[in-house]
Amino acid sequence: MRISSFFDGRGMKKQHSIMCIVLCMMCVSVCFFSCSTEKNTAITRRIHAIKANYNTFYNGKVAYLDGVEAQRKGNKDNHLEVLPLLNIGNKQTLTIGSGNYETAIEKCQKTIKQHSITKRPEWNSKKKKTEKDRLWLSQREYNPFLHNAWFLMADAQLRKGEYLEASSTYAYIQRLYFSKPNIVAKARMMEALCYAEQDWFYQAEDLVAKAERDSFPTKYSYLKAQVMADCHIRQKEYDKAIPYLQQIIKKQKGKQEKARLYYLLGQLYQQTGQEQLAYNTFGKVFAKNPPYELAFNARIQQTEVMSKKNSKQMINKLRRMAKSSKNKDYLDRVYYALGNIFLAQTDTIKAINYYKTGIRKSTKNGPEKGVIWLKLGQLYWDTYKFAEAKDCYSGALGLLDKEREDYKEIDERSKILDELYPYASAVELQDSLQALARMDSVERMAVIKILIEDYKKLEKEEAAKLQAQNNPSQNSQALNPNASNPNFNNRNNQQTATWYFYNSSVVSSGKTEFQRKWGIRELADDWRRKNITVLKNEEDTEELADSVMNDTISENQTDSLKNILSADSLAITNPADTATIDTTLTEEELKRLQKEEEYKQDPHRPEYYLKNIPFTEEQMKASNDELVKGLFNSAIIYKDRMENFPLAERTFKRVLNEFPEYQHDGEIYYNLFQLYSRIGDSEAATVYKYKMQEEYPENPHTILISDPQFEFKGRYGKAIEDSIYQRTYEYYLADKYDSVIINANYIEKEYPDGINRARFMFLSTMSKLNLGEREQFLSGMKEIVEKYPTSTVSELAGLYVKGLKEGRLLASGTMDHGSIWDRRSGILLDDADSVALDTTFTTDKTIPFIFVVAYERDSINENTLLFEVANYNFSNFAVRNFDMNFVKGDGIDMFQVTGFANYDEAYIYINKLKNDNHMTEVLEGLKMFIISEDNLKKIMHGLSFSDYFEFYDNNFDRIGHLIFDENLLDEPTDIPNAEDFPDDETQEDDYDPTQDEDNFIF
Repeated sequence: MRISSFFDGRGMKKQHSIMCIVLCMMCVSVCFFSCSTEKNTAITRRIHAIKANYNTFYNGKVAYLDGVEAQRKGNKDNHLEVLPLLNIGNKQTLTIGSGNYETAIEKCQKTIKQHSITKRPEWNSKKKKTEKDRLWLSQREYNPFLHNAWFLMADAQLRKGEYLEASSTYAYIQRLYFSKPNIVAKARMMEALCYAEQDWFYQAEDLVAKAERDSFPTKYSYLKAQVMADCHIRQKEYDKAIPYLQQIIKKQKGKQEKARLYYLLGQLYQQTGQEQLAYNTFGKVFAKNPPYELAFNARIQQTEVMSKKNSKQMINKLRRMAKSSKNKDYLDRVYYALGNIFLAQTDTIKAINYYKTGIRKSTKNGPEKGVIWLKLGQLYWDTYKFAEAKDCYSGALGLLDKEREDYKEIDERSKILDELYPYASAVELQDSLQALARMDSVERMAVIKILIEDYKKLEKEEAAKLQAQNNPSQNSQALNPNASNPNFNNRNNQQTATWYFYNSSVVSSGKTEFQRKWGIRELADDWRRKNITVLKNEEDTEELADSVMNDTISENQTDSLKNILSADSLAITNPADTATIDTTLTEEELKRLQKEEEYKQDPHRPEYYLKNIPFTEEQMKASNDELVKGLFNSAIIYKDRMENFPLAERTFKRVLNEFPEYQHDGEIYYNLFQLYSRIGDSEAATVYKYKMQEEYPENPHTILISDPQFEFKGRYGKAIEDSIYQRTYEYYLADKYDSVIINANYIEKEYPDGINRARFMFLSTMSKLNLGEREQFLSGMKEIVEKYPTSTVSELAGLYVKGLKEGRLLASGTMDHGSIWDRRSGILLDDADSVALDTTFTTDKTIPFIFVVAYERDSINENTLLFEVANYNFSNFAVRNFDMNFVKGDGIDMFQVTGFANYDEAYIYINKLKNDNHMTEVLEGLKMFIISEDNLKKIMHGLSFSDYFEFYDNNFDRIGHLIFDENLLDEPTDIPNAEDFPDDETQEDDYDPTQDEDNFIF
């Protein structure tokens, strides 16, 4: 039956169907795997669209989504400040998932390279072309799916933080798909978002305005809202950002992302004073079941926006949160909120105590802790407790992002406090010691008893911390908030044991030792080479550093007397303590003296605190000397560095009233004259001018302010001095040494405090050397180092002096300066090696070239040059990402623009640049040229710029004479297969089998 049924009609029909299916599958397989991108038919377009979607693009999409998820999970927001709209606004988040984005970019490039169809389809010549037909035939890309690969590549660049590359790719997409309004609108908004992330607000808002003039599709209105919200938030225009953020939240799907945006919206309401809306919005965060940290901070924010009438309720709620074991890692945030409440109630003392508790309870060294340090430092700054403020600003600097808008101000304040600290702390200490000296014995011992108790308490806390570090498994949750996380404890122990900076006590000790040896130094390159170490030997340096340290006090001071008089601050060595013991004393007396010395070194004993209190007249005089020195130098810093004129005035007048014998050669009168002149009190300024003329007529400052042209010189002196210096330098180069000396003497008389004073002295001293006056050369260089240690020529002068002290001889004869452009850069090789180094310039035009702007060192504002060229490049070459960098040379510095594949590209660039009126004005007077990388290396190894300029004129074409296709620089170098695109306008078809079907125009 079975065999017969096989041979009957039904069996034959079934077999025939199977064979047809097999043949069809074979045909489809052949077409699928053998079709080439050189063919442009409906079926090849469909097949390559499917292959692109489900092959390399799919892998890239998966990698991209993994990177997005990694960034979402790894993102750490600073909830004490307004959040960035996108989590990639946090710099640390940008480093997460970079490997995934690299994979996505690579897969997209591969997809575009393998499946790009650029060949035009065949057209029936008998069929009449319509306008739509011509538009369709003028496309560069016919694969209807590839726009997804372009977008994915640009999105990956954006998420990776490569904003310039991403904006270039989005701009290129707009050119490719100009006939698809949805694609153009999306790419335009994403390009604007790249600009917003770089704070290029004008460019971002300009693109949005252009989009609004066009028929903008409503499906991408949320992208427009995203751009505008980002711009307004970054510009602190919070009221304008709120409606856009509300639009974004409506379109947001993910719960956690929506919770984060609700938190941001609550912050914006809080910033604009809409406290009830802020309270309700923070409440919406909880409904999205967010991570605990976000929910916790939302509850904290609710307490801050509650009505001030409910302050007790807020405080009780925060205190309950502080007691919860869930919040052990967020105690700093709780105490910060408590401090803010009391600060709003103008209870500064309680606010400071809570801020300090928050810092002490903090378990993480993150930006949140930095904000608390900063808040505390600002309070100390405003209340003139500068010794305490120093530590706060130092702590904040190491934790806050350098991109903060106020970071420069914080850094500047920290530098001022470092400069002020030795003097302010000396004033604080001596005032405290003298206050103790004026107390009766009962009051004094009561204060000392409190100090001893505080010291013992501090010892117990340090012992508990040390035990927690050494035995984490045996400590309670109170001592070790992270005991429940063994991985954290193991990591913390390893880091504490192996890395210096994880142990705060070791860091503090190292800082103290550094300052003892070197003094307080600014954080800068080559800090060892400052002139304090050029002219002094090591013993002098250590002696100076010790004197600086003896003017300082403990870092554990607060605003109360008992904390000012800490154990460390009173432990300064008294010279009397180190006196030689009389050897004629009896053994019993020696033991008694020895015990007294031991007591003086023991912070648990009253003798430790009593030993430096100025009881005698001699001790009080020494204390007053330290006090008045600290007051005077502090007042100068208040006036000149801080511009706190009321505080400077009070401090100067305290010196005058309490220490009338201390005049410091009339400097107090002069500083008060300056102070009143700056605040516009001419009457008070005149009083101190007359005091100087009567009491200190020979003072250089008296002579200066008595000059009838004093005001004129104050207004125009700098310009006059600069002009004279330029002429004097020309005299020096021309070997007119007598004229140099005459001009230097004139400046010394007319502008003794001029900004170029040290440079005039240097030229004058060098001129005297060339005239044979060698003895005056050494004394002149030493004077420069001593009087102007921060001058740009001071270090060179110090090296001259040091060399002479070491026995080196000065060269005879005059110096031959010549043209700086003729100077041979680098070091020429000897005869044996000269063969190995080819010093002949090459004429090869096919190798990479560089555009160079060369200039004499310190002759231009490099930041301005960088901004102008970067802005020019971005405005004129949207699809090219040129690299820019500065290179220091021997007297000549260079600004280089790289990324030109050959001579033609570099030639087009410099030619367009010279035809730009604005850039021509910016670069006026600077040497611009193009040079191959190989030839530039030869300039750096023995040849001069003049050599190359002569070579270029003889072998290359003068700029502006040749004609090239300027569109050559409009093609991206990092996008695959771009060179295969036709030269006509970029009009492209679009097809996505799964979405955006409405994107077709025809």
